Amino acid sequence: LFAPLLLDTLKRLGLKATFFVIGRNAEAYPYFVRDMVAQGHELGNHTYHHLRLPALPEEAIREEIEACNQVLLRLTGQSPRYFRSPGGRYSPAVLRIASELGLTTVFWTDDPGDYAGLPLGVLEARLSAHLRPGGIVLLHDNVGASLQVLPAFARLAKERGLRLGPVSQLPLAKR
Repeated sequence: LFAPLLLDTLKRLGLKATFFVIGRNAEAYPYFVRDMVAQGHELGNHTYHHLRLPALPEEAIREEIEACNQVLLRLTGQSPRYFRSPGGRYSPAVLRIASELGLTTVFWTDDPGDYAGLPLGVLEARLSAHLRPGGIVLLHDNVGASLQVLPAFARLAKERGLRLGPVSQLPLAKR
């Protein structure tokens, strides 16, 4: 598991992030979830089982999202504000249900493919090519490459005058 090392790296770099958490993983590793919140990171809903939501009936979509909300509330005392659909797959029903449950759906602007086992140099090049103000970068907390690329990514952002932070710090999130 890379989550504790990732939290240590973020702390060392002075960064806060938004973690889109899968409910069943939160239940399996509640101490990681509590550590994320204790260290000032945001938690978002990433469904309970990480299923392809558009293929599910509406009631099952609602159950997936609600179950994750309940787990995060129980573990942290906080309800998530943001939602990211597994794989970025969505449908009008997914968007509507998330909204009905009080969640803002978040998509990413850059997916460097940290989960694909690419060489570190390729990940760094992809991150560099797409780094821009207001961007949302998709990195995974269960992939060692994310941990390895994060310091270089943070340095590059700083060199370009950009600030890395959680979703709530984006201008559109403050509306």
